Amino acid sequence: MKILVFTSRYTASRDIISEDFGRQVRLFEQLGKFGHKIDFFCVDYKKLENKDTKLHGMNIFIRSFKPAGFFSFLSDLRKVISNKDYDLVIATSDPLWGVIGYFLSKKCKKRFVYDIQDNYLVYKSYKLPFFGFFERYVTRNSDLVICASDILANNAKKIRKKKTVTIPNGVDTKIFRPLDKADSRRRLRLPIDAKIISYIGSIQKIQGMDILIKAYEELRKEIKNINLLVAGRVGTVFRENFDFNKEGIIYLGSLPQKKVVYAINASDVLVIPYPKNIFTDVMFAPYKIVEFMACNRPIVITDAGEMHRHIKNKKMIAKAGNIGDLKEKIKYALKLEKSNSRNAAMKFDWKNIARKLNKAIKE
Repeated sequence: MKILVFTSRYTASRDIISEDFGRQVRLFEQLGKFGHKIDFFCVDYKKLENKDTKLHGMNIFIRSFKPAGFFSFLSDLRKVISNKDYDLVIATSDPLWGVIGYFLSKKCKKRFVYDIQDNYLVYKSYKLPFFGFFERYVTRNSDLVICASDILANNAKKIRKKKTVTIPNGVDTKIFRPLDKADSRRRLRLPIDAKIISYIGSIQKIQGMDILIKAYEELRKEIKNINLLVAGRVGTVFRENFDFNKEGIIYLGSLPQKKVVYAINASDVLVIPYPKNIFTDVMFAPYKIVEFMACNRPIVITDAGEMHRHIKNKKMIAKAGNIGDLKEKIKYALKLEKSNSRNAAMKFDWKNIARKLNKAIKE
């Protein structure tokens, strides 16, 4: 099939094209290996660029998106859908692209797949008048709906009769693999002999960063020479501030994927401190949990969403929002040298995830 992926250029505050990052690139790069021709139409609402490029043999059409040029944007998208003779359009990363993509696809007589990655009720698009009605219509009538978690899929099935499939986030197991801890620390200039607990990912209160910092401050009273390593970008949606200058906290900023694997392997324990909220309750997993698993590092995770179901050692699962319980689970995990979780992570290799999507598309 010839497939057009309609997506934001930026997800998790990162440029999926220039950084070669994320669900969209990894999933559809692998899907192309099943004989499909994949192109991307990327919405650029930051740099407002208009250009064509290539990535992993896929054609990338980047188009600017701003209110003043909305109808010009629609015209460009319609021309690409019509003139390139696509069999299928897949909209992902924002419900607004789902609504726009659905109606333009049907106008151009193309089949349409809607990828639901999050609880879209919290997205800015839902502030538009009557948007919820149109988004539910798209969910109900798309030829196929794919969802990043079973919870999202079950919610979609309540209003759908057509096929709905869970396509979770995956991992590149060639990049994310067990490495020597001491060497990984030297590469990132981290203390060799310290105990290091780490958080790697988007940094926001909605993801429990404030809870982790409080738990770490309690741990410092009990455990000597312990550090909290933080890597990622601070979320800009809520204009939050975190004090990373506190003693013992090491903030590395945002790391490229090839350095993230060193940060993971440098850690004694990796922590996912998510509280329960409308964002985390529907998550299968952020990328990080399967990346951590693929590196065989001990993981402490809360019982928010579906993530914790993939952790076999239940002593590593903390009550969401409970600082004391999170602290105790970290103390337990620090006694472990490693976690034999790579085999469990292998089923989430992007190639296996793409194989499942390929089957759903063919059906």
